[in-house]
Amino acid sequence: MSIDLHCHMLPGIDDGSKSMTQSLAMARIAVDDGIRVSVLTPHHLNGVYSNPATRVHQAVGEMREALFEAGIGLKVLPGSELHLVPELPEELAAGRAMTLANLGKAVLVELPVHTVPMGAEFILEQIMTQGLLPVIAHPERNSQLRQAPDMLADWISMGCLGQITAQSCTGQFGPQVRQSAKQMIQRGLIHIIASDAHRDRRRIPQISEGRAQVAEWTNETIAALLAETYPENLINGETPDTQLLTEALPRQRKGWWRRLTG
Repeated sequence: MSIDLHCHMLPGIDDGSKSMTQSLAMARIAVDDGIRVSVLTPHHLNGVYSNPATRVHQAVGEMREALFEAGIGLKVLPGSELHLVPELPEELAAGRAMTLANLGKAVLVELPVHTVPMGAEFILEQIMTQGLLPVIAHPERNSQLRQAPDMLADWISMGCLGQITAQSCTGQFGPQVRQSAKQMIQRGLIHIIASDAHRDRRRIPQISEGRAQVAEWTNETIAALLAETYPENLINGETPDTQLLTEALPRQRKGWWRRLTG
């Protein structure tokens, strides 16, 4: 059973589900895939969508009622996918931006598709000084981080976490993104696998296939950490023990020249 920390299931609130009918179809897909908890994370502060905490609370309440009436056994929690902009730390401090599961512990932060904003590390540091844990959403899909993954490694060493999209692992976003996902996972830069679902077709709330690919690239222990253990930590307000990931990572084989030279 998995926990999905990144899902755009709330209807009519961003570029995800367009109707409650579609949201319920997404919920059924999630349950069929073995997802037992979904954190609903509409976009906020990205220049297009504004979803402050009050609006997210209301929408999640309506979603819970609809799930109950439809007899769908999916637990849903509030969250947001927060664009990494200079005003984000202030929005979080004022309680206007939603943290994951509304626990005031972790925040899902999104970068632009192609670039890393100037001052990104400073903004992340400001977030962390509030006692919050930044979770970097789908870094494998950011062009600049694909070319310079050491930048992500620096953020992880600061204490951030990385979240990968399940469909990135199975190739739906193309071979370059898939290869980047593989490398980031094998380097220990990824701690969460999530669906980032937007619809009941194509970008669906499914984690199982991506999880299987993670297990193939590494092992089942890491796949379970990314799909179950660490997400559960975060929805319970706990700090994931990243040492478990470090210990479980397979050792990278040295090439023949490195074996000869030590």
